[in-house]
Amino acid sequence: MSYVKAIYFDLSLCCDDFVKGIESLEQCLVEDSVVHFKSACNSVSVRDQFFPKYKSYYGLSSLLSGDESGMTVCRNIVKTSPFDADVHLNLARAEMFMTNRKAALEVIDQGLGFASRHPGLNDLKIRLGVRGMKYVPFLSRNHCLNIALGKLLRRKK
Repeated sequence: MSYVKAIYFDLSLCCDDFVKGIESLEQCLVEDSVVHFKSACNSVSVRDQFFPKYKSYYGLSSLLSGDESGMTVCRNIVKTSPFDADVHLNLARAEMFMTNRKAALEVIDQGLGFASRHPGLNDLKIRLGVRGMKYVPFLSRNHCLNIALGKLLRRKK
């Protein structure tokens, strides 16, 4: 697993367990982060302003530790907090971890729709890259003509 830049808001407003979870996640101590994030979720009510962030980080860290139910947690928290860019970022990371690039890009675009300057979403979109148009649009990307034209034209650049 690669380094995860965890958060883009003021941590002094969050509970201690969440801060410890962030530190653990950034140090790639995934099992420790799961424990801290779960404790953070349990320390606040569902109506707390930070609960969606706590829950999404819990879902992401659970998934990274091998528990595939973490993906469900990430997807559900986006449904309950559709305008939280950090929650979208964690779902996009989870989708990427599960090698679902298309779903990750859709989640990133949804998040950027209401938070166009979010640094995490923008960084992840740049890292993922965006494919160019197909050279012959009515043929699939895997068609031999599109592949040959792509190779030929990339060589000329």
